[in-house]
Amino acid sequence: MYTERELYLDENKDYMEVKTFLKDLNLRMPENLDYTIGIYHDDALIGTGSLGKNIIKGVGISPEYQGKGIASLIITNLIKKAIENEIYNIFIYTNPNSQFMFLELGFKKIAEALPHAVLLEWGGHIDDYVSNLKQISMDKPSNASCIVINGNPFTLGHRYLIEKAVTHSPFLYVLVVEEDKSIFPFDIRFELTKEGVKDIENIEVIAGGNYIISAATFPSYFTKELDLAIAQTSLDLDLFSRYIGPSLKVKKRYVGEEPYCPVTSIYNQTMKKLLPGRGIEVVEIPRLEIEGSWVSASRVREAMRTGDIEGIKNIVPQSTYNFIMSSKGKDIMKKIQSIEK
Repeated sequence: MYTERELYLDENKDYMEVKTFLKDLNLRMPENLDYTIGIYHDDALIGTGSLGKNIIKGVGISPEYQGKGIASLIITNLIKKAIENEIYNIFIYTNPNSQFMFLELGFKKIAEALPHAVLLEWGGHIDDYVSNLKQISMDKPSNASCIVINGNPFTLGHRYLIEKAVTHSPFLYVLVVEEDKSIFPFDIRFELTKEGVKDIENIEVIAGGNYIISAATFPSYFTKELDLAIAQTSLDLDLFSRYIGPSLKVKKRYVGEEPYCPVTSIYNQTMKKLLPGRGIEVVEIPRLEIEGSWVSASRVREAMRTGDIEGIKNIVPQSTYNFIMSSKGKDIMKKIQSIEK
């Protein structure tokens, strides 16, 4: 009765068909897609869905075909494709009213930001992540603190925030955003963070995984879509307060003051509203100033873009500076000079 067909969005005909179909359903065309399926009745597109890495996006079904098993066809197809690509942990960010069809297909709700959105997962990896965090925190204090950083790259500003936090904490976790959408790849950001704090006691650096400021929990962090940021910050922080904070026995979360990025500023504001009610105090630390300007990773990247070596050296730890001056660091500098303005 229905035909399933892979759609190729690099071809204008398929792209415009999907975009128009979603627009008619008051849905936006998602970005960064790897695979798209279309469900047809005769020659008419009646349903579509896409995969972007391990995230299901752009699921839409014509109103007259809803409740007729089209959602099951789409999601089953996408899960099968993900498994073919050796992806076994799948997320979908959706409207609360749409969650039930996904729950019936084996997804688990792991966070919500009502009335805006819910985050669901297929594959159950949140349980493994929580188990790992509990193992890490087993012999650690029951009133720990944490900081979440992207570290793109790690600066003296990050170190200043960490030093302030660890001074007032029996133990501090530094969670590094693992989503690889920054100019400095995750493995480098993670190592630079560890190198930058290796002389500080009572601290542990942890990878953020798929569950903190990722493309699944907080996509507008990377796309800077302000209209989505409030809902998505609430979603990300709901997941943090349900799973990550309790697993690490966190009672305080430290953040740096954010004068530059509107999305991060919204994130900080939402954190102050939501986390105290979940038993986690939020402490905001004024940003470090050097030579009359706030220290930020964006300031480092701008100095790299202009070739201001002294400007870099003044605002990063020696370990970060040494990396930037290495062959790998100079490759990143060339990339910044070619794309960042």
